[in-house]
Amino acid sequence: MNQSKTTAKDFFLYLGLMIGLYTSTVSFLILLFQITNKIFPLAGEYIGGTDSGIRISISILFIFFLGFLYLSYIIMKDLKANPEKKDMWIRRWMIFLTLFIAGITIAIDLSTLIYRFLGADDLTLRFFLKVFFVLIVVGTIFRSSLRDLRRTSFELTRKIKIEYGIVSIIILIGIIYGVIQNGSPITLRARQMDERRVSDLMTIQNQIVYSQWQNKGEVPASLDALNEPISGFVIPKDPETGESYEYKKISENSFELCATFKTESNDSSRSKSMVINPANTVNENWQHASGRVCFERNIDPKLYLVNPKTVPER
Repeated sequence: MNQSKTTAKDFFLYLGLMIGLYTSTVSFLILLFQITNKIFPLAGEYIGGTDSGIRISISILFIFFLGFLYLSYIIMKDLKANPEKKDMWIRRWMIFLTLFIAGITIAIDLSTLIYRFLGADDLTLRFFLKVFFVLIVVGTIFRSSLRDLRRTSFELTRKIKIEYGIVSIIILIGIIYGVIQNGSPITLRARQMDERRVSDLMTIQNQIVYSQWQNKGEVPASLDALNEPISGFVIPKDPETGESYEYKKISENSFELCATFKTESNDSSRSKSMVINPANTVNENWQHASGRVCFERNIDPKLYLVNPKTVPER
């Protein structure tokens, strides 16, 4: 076999091509998995973490897939001008390694499906979708690598251009759909600001309960009473407008906090008037719609005992 000499340029071109292919494949599968998890969540599953996964996958996929296409074009052009380079060791190693990894991945994917089927595990729709995605994506790579190994002509035929075009369109659709599911940058910033507002309200509530109620036996008449120069506590303000949050004392052990939100939380149907209980989670306490929303809080004296030594006599 007449093998062409591998230059440093050839080595790094094929190394970059391999990195671009593997990284794009993994990122695309992760993107599909995250979108599937968000569309078909399991009962009681928290899906908020899929947003960051979608963003990371899109960012990596966009850059590395473009790099893969560019390096593919350069290598194909070089092989067309120098057909003897098809037998370079770096090219053959890359193809055989890709075939090996793709074959192992397909075998593991099918084995997992059979294992879960025989074990009567919960074969959900999203599990079948993930198995299908792996088979299609990795199977396409396996078929393309096998064709590259056998090919003798490196003309950019119409068929090859159509195949690259179809793959590019599918990946572009996945990226666009991921952006839609994840939300635009403007929407994401609005959500982040709303999360900051909820965090600020939680901080104010904790200061009212643990500093004012448990030490003084009543909630403050205004938020100004929460300022504590010794401990360094400063009342949080709206992260965008810089305005103070609305506060109203209702009774000795109840109060109301209000803020203006830009987005709607996952479930705004829950009651916003609740007894403060350590067992309640953030999601249960701070659901909100967009616009001005008020949260009424009633402190349970049996759960939050007042320190009698710090309550002034009346």
